[in-house]
Amino acid sequence: NLVETIGKGAFLECKKLASVTFSENSTLKTIGYGAFSQCSSLASTSENPLIIPDSVTSIGEYAFYGCSSLVSLIIPESVETIGNYAFTECSSLASLTIGNSVETIGDHAFYYCTSLTSLTIGNSVMSIGYKAFYGCTSLASLIIPDSVTTIGYGAFRLCSSLGSMTIG
Repeated sequence: NLVETIGKGAFLECKKLASVTFSENSTLKTIGYGAFSQCSSLASTSENPLIIPDSVTSIGEYAFYGCSSLVSLIIPESVETIGNYAFTECSSLASLTIGNSVETIGDHAFYYCTSLTSLTIGNSVMSIGYKAFYGCTSLASLIIPDSVTTIGYGAFRLCSSLGSMTIG
């Protein structure tokens, strides 16, 4: 049997877990609620980003909450939903690419990702949730694709470095 789901809290607070590698032929579909929450040593770099496998369609609520050593993250084309609080307080996250199949970025999804400087939002995103990027104080520019129909309350509040924004 191949793993299709990483369940609720599967690796919750594994503070020494430093890396996760998904196989190229992964069958993983769901990263569940709090699956890697508070894994503060889970690291990635710009040269070696955390790449969610192409088989994943859903990243659950709190999935990577407080993974403060993640620097670079790629969310592939297969993912449709990024849950509420999924990457909250990933304070080292500097580079984020959200694939073109993501339709919903949940509430507080990237809340207080204070190092985020590079953000690419895929062209299928329709909804950016309540306080989704709240407190991303390093984010200087932003392009919101014309697929977006809803930007939630406070979605980019306290993005104090934001000097340039293009909508649609």
